[in-house]
Amino acid sequence: MTCNMDNKVVLITGAGRGLGRAIAEAFHKAGWHIIATDMDEKLFFDVSVKERYTCVKLDITSEKETENCARIVDEKFGCLDVLVSNAGIVDYYPVSEAGSEKLRKIFDVNTFGLANLTKYFLPLMIKSHGRLIVISSESYNVPSPFQPYVVSKQALEKLYDSIKTELYTRGVKTVLIRPGAIETQILKSTVDFDYPSSDSFFQKEFERFGSSIPKYIGRVSTPGEVAKIVLKAGTSRHPRRVYHINHNPLITFLTLLPGKLREMLIRKSLE
Repeated sequence: MTCNMDNKVVLITGAGRGLGRAIAEAFHKAGWHIIATDMDEKLFFDVSVKERYTCVKLDITSEKETENCARIVDEKFGCLDVLVSNAGIVDYYPVSEAGSEKLRKIFDVNTFGLANLTKYFLPLMIKSHGRLIVISSESYNVPSPFQPYVVSKQALEKLYDSIKTELYTRGVKTVLIRPGAIETQILKSTVDFDYPSSDSFFQKEFERFGSSIPKYIGRVSTPGEVAKIVLKAGTSRHPRRVYHINHNPLITFLTLLPGKLREMLIRKSLE
């Protein structure tokens, strides 16, 4: 099989459930062939037999698995029209007490996973003049304490900036998606996480932070709502550079404030 106007191919990471599953369903309904990837193959039990579905086990933190997945796509399709970098994880803990080993887990998925994907799928995207879509977060620009997820997304956006410019020179469009809260497992983890041990310097502040989260989540989008925008980003002839899906007025407000004032308000909320 070869890519052509009537046989578009999209690969989605983290497609076993949540937003990734919704993105896969949106592209599938639009007639695309889906390459659904996830660390857990069992999540594909209901779609692996569908037409225009290819399900592949992929841990994006592994260069070996990413290279193998790219080989499978090359052998079966010969090119790739859209790559959606969606897989991500969330966690909460005092960043200043974490150390590099603990932080590496979330950076490996949320930041360096994109580096692996672009390294091995770049030849296929160049061949098809394809498109890279990266799922970030509306909270990327707020320097929030106890949120390594946000730190990893800030790093992701800087990595994306460099990749974007390089890919442009080879005819590959790039699109950044910044959604707010989505009704997925990540949101569940936002209100259900472990607190640091009693020997943490920040136990009291972290408890205040944890108890305040539910009040500041804002409107929650469904995966289907966000998936429609990702489909638009993947199919529009002239997509936007960034799609904002911002349903949290507080984050919008904090983003617009001068840095010094923003940091003062965040510090006061922990007192």
